[in-house]
Amino acid sequence: YTAMPDVAGKWMRKGYRTKPMNTLYGKHKTRTIRMTLCLLVGLMLLPFTARAFEAGAAKVEITPPIGTPLNGYGDRMGRGATHVHDPLWARAVFLDDGDTQVVLVNTDLCLINPELRDAVLSKAPKEIPPQNIILTATHTHNGPGAMIRDLPVRFVAGQYMPGVLESIATNIATAIKEARDKRVRAAIGYGTAKQIVLSQNRSVSNGPIDEQIGVIRVDDADGNILAIIANFTAHPTSVVKEDHYGFSADYPGFYYTEIERLSSDGCVALFLNGAEGNQTTANPEDKTGWARTESIGRLLAVRVKEVANQIECSEATLTVNYSEPTLPMTLARSFQPGHTVLQSLEIGDLIIHFWPGEPVVELGLALRREALVSGYAAQFTVGLANDYLMYFVPRDMYHLFNYESAQNYYGPGIQDWFMREFSLISSKMELTPRPDLMNMEEPERDGLLLILKGDAYTRGLQQGAVLQEHITAAYARRIEAGLHDGTLLPTTGLWASLPGFIDPTALALPMMAMAARPLLNDVSVEARMEMEGMAEAIGLPFDAVWLLQSAPYLPGVDDKSPLFTTPLCTMFAVTGERAGADDLLIGRNLDWSAAEEPVVLQVYPDVGHAYMQIGFAWNSGVFTGMNDQGLVLTLQRSPDFMPHTLDITPIEFVLKSLLQEVGTVEEALARLKTQKVNGTATVLVAGRTADGEVSAYMIDYGDSMVVRSGEEGLLLGSIPEFDATTPNAAIRYSRVKTLLAEERIIGGKEIASVLMDAAPGKVGMQRIHNENTRHSVIFEPLKLRVQVAFPDASGQPGTYSTYTLKGTP
Repeated sequence: YTAMPDVAGKWMRKGYRTKPMNTLYGKHKTRTIRMTLCLLVGLMLLPFTARAFEAGAAKVEITPPIGTPLNGYGDRMGRGATHVHDPLWARAVFLDDGDTQVVLVNTDLCLINPELRDAVLSKAPKEIPPQNIILTATHTHNGPGAMIRDLPVRFVAGQYMPGVLESIATNIATAIKEARDKRVRAAIGYGTAKQIVLSQNRSVSNGPIDEQIGVIRVDDADGNILAIIANFTAHPTSVVKEDHYGFSADYPGFYYTEIERLSSDGCVALFLNGAEGNQTTANPEDKTGWARTESIGRLLAVRVKEVANQIECSEATLTVNYSEPTLPMTLARSFQPGHTVLQSLEIGDLIIHFWPGEPVVELGLALRREALVSGYAAQFTVGLANDYLMYFVPRDMYHLFNYESAQNYYGPGIQDWFMREFSLISSKMELTPRPDLMNMEEPERDGLLLILKGDAYTRGLQQGAVLQEHITAAYARRIEAGLHDGTLLPTTGLWASLPGFIDPTALALPMMAMAARPLLNDVSVEARMEMEGMAEAIGLPFDAVWLLQSAPYLPGVDDKSPLFTTPLCTMFAVTGERAGADDLLIGRNLDWSAAEEPVVLQVYPDVGHAYMQIGFAWNSGVFTGMNDQGLVLTLQRSPDFMPHTLDITPIEFVLKSLLQEVGTVEEALARLKTQKVNGTATVLVAGRTADGEVSAYMIDYGDSMVVRSGEEGLLLGSIPEFDATTPNAAIRYSRVKTLLAEERIIGGKEIASVLMDAAPGKVGMQRIHNENTRHSVIFEPLKLRVQVAFPDASGQPGTYSTYTLKGTP
């Protein structure tokens, strides 16, 4: 027994009871003694490959000198600290289950940047695998900067000072070494508690919070507490304004002090922040100043200690999983990396996921649900670990005009990306992978017709894969060219004073993307997923594809610029007796100053109506379309179109959703009557009513909304006699009216003749078919048939091709 303390200790810790030697004497005394001695000798001769659970903990101060730049608030502009309110620490726990050694470190820093991580790993004990060292920051906004080379971040983090980086890295490595050197026989356990008064959502009043407090307790063999680790979710931004320029650990500093006071001598308290992107501290004791900061830290410590007192420690199996995945594409590549570090730590049936930045609470809660469903007994989320990629928000928050969403640089699919990547480094989690190009069903194509089938993401993959060359060319022409030649760059403020060695496009591109995101507000999930698939297929970030769609809405852009021309057109509907046996016919020309690659899409979604849209290779919204119920929707805007705001969904995406979701004119009209529209626009909606009749309406959006029906079986996109009709549109529509007035019965042939008309003596947009006409379309809704003509290489009207939309492909 005494010769094998590790084995015996393990038996005792797991609850096995050993019998005193004198109980072995009896009827078979000799044989029993012989067997016992053989067993002991055998055990003594076994190689010592399995050791008992060991742990050690240490803390080392990392407070830098006065004058070191602070990090966390942009208004400080990287200025230096003037004093120290309370010290900053690196706190480390070393764990070893006999097979796996891991070190968990928390630092009183705003973030862990790659330069700091590399420096720490280069100095850490070589006996510990680098991938088993987990570095985290509490995210105090009163910690040092000075450790980041990237120029944009230095506006907040201050001047890069290699000496500060070296000193802090050395002290963190010292904490790691001391924790390992102090290792002793140990046991570990965990528990959770609920809180609803210590934190609150900082973005949404009464919004979601993480109610869980996670606690890990580490004891030595005598039951003394070596370390208590708390996982709690809230920004450490409670330091009072008069100490805005002082070093402080914020409320975690008070938590450390209180936990260590309440525990046995030698206890090291650690703090791991959670998915705190949109979480901040509450104020349950209604304190002010430093008393409020102290209150949160103390109340947290008391709650954590209550949980720790209930934890039963034992040995546990440790599993560390590590990956360096390729990140999704981003327009901020000039200051955001292409790879990052992900880690997970499993302690028995607890899993901890470490995020390289600031996830909002919705992401942390979603990952916890997945982990618990997968069979883990508990899950902790830890942010600000190993790297700093700013904020992460879910798809349904991507469009919000707030700080967290604006700082999400890796697209609306970042939640799916994290779920997939964390599933790969979690032994129990399995998630269905997203469809990819390698497994994509080849779409059918016939000339300009492209047939898309499947879920929205797959349809986007198909469109992007087939039309990649044209979409990327449009992006280069419509977005990148405008940045490089300066036509899209602001000329005042910060932009006017940037030094010559800074490429302004590197900053302008992600900022333009941020400005355009609120336009996604009411864009359907289907449309968003479709654009995500398209972006994946063409090898561009989602933000690039969205900039293409939202170009006309970007602020400060001359509406006459060919980069951002909006859809003008001539459109009209013929109804009733004048349409003859067809009962309803629609003619439509779309005018667009830039030459674009035309395409006819037939879309067969998994859910909803099939539909056809005629447009360009790059555009996802609908300017011209019809669904399998014969519902026709087309759009025109005034040439002096100017958006009023950047938080209203582009009308072309509303039309896209309507084609997939509704079948009758009444349904479409009801939705469009409640729709807000940026600037001025007219929408034609035509098709069957619920009782099988046909009807057509024009909806004029502007200072007010007007719904028009036709006269004598003819409905025009603009009324020539109206004062609001522009001069060119008045001339154009007067010509339409004159040509159609000569026909008692108007069929497809007559409509084709009108759409191809180039009135003698008229120029430019005064003509129905002009140098900017990109497609001419005749809709026969009751036959689900569309005739489409594209201009030839010389710009002359082309010949019509006929496409029929079937209910199933």
